[in-house]
Amino acid sequence: KQWYQRRVRAASMMPVEERPPIRSSVTLGPWEIITQQCHILRSTCKCTADNTAYSGRCVACIYSDTLTLPDLPEMTFDRNFLSLRHTPSGGSISLITLDALALVDPSRDAVKVSYAAEWQEKRRDSEHLNNTVKPFDWTFKTAYRGSVSGAHSCSETQEEPDREKLLRRDQILFSTELVLFEDELADNGCSKLVVKCRVMPSFVLILLRQYVRVDRVMYRVQETRLYAEKTWNHVLREVTVREAGYHQVQHLDNSLLFDEWAIGQYLPVTECQRERLDFRLDSDSG
Repeated sequence: KQWYQRRVRAASMMPVEERPPIRSSVTLGPWEIITQQCHILRSTCKCTADNTAYSGRCVACIYSDTLTLPDLPEMTFDRNFLSLRHTPSGGSISLITLDALALVDPSRDAVKVSYAAEWQEKRRDSEHLNNTVKPFDWTFKTAYRGSVSGAHSCSETQEEPDREKLLRRDQILFSTELVLFEDELADNGCSKLVVKCRVMPSFVLILLRQYVRVDRVMYRVQETRLYAEKTWNHVLREVTVREAGYHQVQHLDNSLLFDEWAIGQYLPVTECQRERLDFRLDSDSG
């Protein structure tokens, strides 16, 4: 016991950048769910350090070289990820921070374009905000819905998850929540991309959710749900986007306006898409 306590104390005293990632995995039928959580991205280059990755370059350089954004979210969890792997085929759908940021518009301020009137009104009230406008989508809005590898086909579908199974109070075999990135938008709102996962005896349900709030301007929630059953070799992916200007929801109580999970039900749906991702079995590869 004393040895364990010494190890815990030693780990807590380690510099953040030296703490190893926490990795977990669980298997359900042909599916393996792999997750990893770690500290935020270092803002300075560490290419001379021993723990470099990606052919000798540090992760900070990889992000800088890969992305065309002039800035990154305040809290970028570069090593956080979740992967749903189809073991028989080796295919997967993964949720990765770098891939999500790669879809942020590097040259257009989408909020200013879509909500011009609200934006100008807000800028008149805030000298600080006038100084923080950037020549890109500084809300880090992304259309990211997962990185797919090895899928045999992807097609639109009307198939839906089994609602009876979703509502049953079965034992939870595994659950986790991890943040891919988060930014307070220079104290003018919030942009947060989070992953939640729940593994039950008969299915796995994964949620990728981006919440964007620009105070007194707009709200946006994009939710991507991945659902697969224990006996399946395919994944159902449903993407729902909800968005509204502040004037559409300003009648709500402040407790709702600042609740990132509750506000979604009050935003109108602007996009909804269902897809089926099929993974080929090894025996079907010929």
